[in-house]
Amino acid sequence: MKLDTTEFTLKGLEADGGLALAFVRATPKQEPQSAKKKARTQPIAEPPRRLSLIFLHCVASRTFAASSPPHIPSRSHTMYLRIDKETWLPTIEHLFEMDRAASNDAFTIVEAWCMDAPSHGRAAALNEKLLEAYPEGTTGLQWARGVQVLLKSGLIAGNNVVGVGHSAGACIVLQSTEGYPLDRLPYSSLILVEPGLMTRAMLNAVRFDKSSPLTCAAEAVRMRKDIWPSRAAAREWLAKRFPYRRWDARVLDLFVEHALRELPTAVYTDKGEGVTLAVTQKDEIAGYSHYEDAFAALDALPGLCRAVPTHAIFGSVIDIVPPQLHACTIDASAGGLRSIVRIAGAGHLCVQEDPRAVAQAIWGILHEDHVPPAPVPRVATSEPTRDAKL
Repeated sequence: MKLDTTEFTLKGLEADGGLALAFVRATPKQEPQSAKKKARTQPIAEPPRRLSLIFLHCVASRTFAASSPPHIPSRSHTMYLRIDKETWLPTIEHLFEMDRAASNDAFTIVEAWCMDAPSHGRAAALNEKLLEAYPEGTTGLQWARGVQVLLKSGLIAGNNVVGVGHSAGACIVLQSTEGYPLDRLPYSSLILVEPGLMTRAMLNAVRFDKSSPLTCAAEAVRMRKDIWPSRAAAREWLAKRFPYRRWDARVLDLFVEHALRELPTAVYTDKGEGVTLAVTQKDEIAGYSHYEDAFAALDALPGLCRAVPTHAIFGSVIDIVPPQLHACTIDASAGGLRSIVRIAGAGHLCVQEDPRAVAQAIWGILHEDHVPPAPVPRVATSEPTRDAKL
C-alpha cells in the first residue's frame, strides 16, 4: 500500500479500567518531488488547512438491528462482522491519492488515525486479561472516551480534525464529543457512514421478534466457526461466504491479517496451532446487549448538526440494515445534515465493498467543508446618468 503506518498504544482512563487503546496512524508514503502536488499558480489568502482524520470502524452488534431482506442469507452465523481498524486503510490510501493529485491548496490531509474498539483487533490481544473484568462487555462510552484520549494527547498534527465513523463507529464518533461545549468541539466536520443510530422503539420492535437476526445472533455466535489451521485457510473460507465474498480483496486481506490472531489464546489455551478471531465469543455476544451508544448518539445529533458541518454517507443497496435505519438518522438531524451521499452498488458495508467510492464521497465532503467558495466576479458598471436640469 502507498501508506506509511505507525502503531500507537495509549492507556485508557482508569475509570474505564485502564484499557489499552490501539491506534494506527497513516501518512502518505514519501513520493519524489515531481509526484507531489503542483505548485499553486495563485497566492491564497491564508495558509492551507491541515486536516487530521480519525476513523472508527463498525461492529457486529449494529448489523443485526433489524430483520434482513429476503436476498440475504438466513443463516445469521455466516454474518459475524467483527471488523478492525485496518479495514479503513484502502479508503485512506485513495484519499491521499486524491489529495496529492488535487490542484487546490485550500487544505491538505496530513494524517489519518484509525482506532480499534477495546475488544477488537490488536486491542483485543493487548486487553486480553483486562477484558475479563467486563463479563457483559465494554460499552460504547468506554470506546468514545478512548477517542478523547487521542484528541487530548497532543499527537494530532493537523489544525482541523474530521471525525469519520462507520455504523456503530458513527455512534462512537458522536459520543466522543460528550463533555465538550458545542462552541468548542474537537471536530471541524463529522462524517457518518451508514450510521447505526436508532430509537428505542426501533430496537424493541426487533428485540422481541423471534425471527430477527438480532434475536438469533447470540446463539449463532456460539455455533459459528472461529478457528482455522492458517490465515490462508481462513481467507479461503471467508471469501466463499456472505458478506466477505463481496469485499474488496485488499480489505479482506487486511481483515485476515489484523482481525485474526495466533493460537493459543486465553480462551483457547488447549489449541497450539492455527488462528482465531481476535474478538472472543464472550465479547461478541455481550455486544448484542449494548445499544445505549446508539440512543445517546441519536439524542446528540441535532445539536452537533447545528454546531459543525455533519454529513451522512449511505449505501444504495439495502442489505444488512433496513431503510428505517437510514431514515432514523435523517429524521433525527431535523434537516441539519449538510449533505447526504449514496454509494451506488454498495450496501451497509460500503467501506469494505467499495473503498474507492467511499473515499470519493469523503473527498467531496472535505472539499465542501474546507475549500472556500470562489469569489463572485464583480461586473463593472458605469455611474447612472442624471437628467440635466432644465
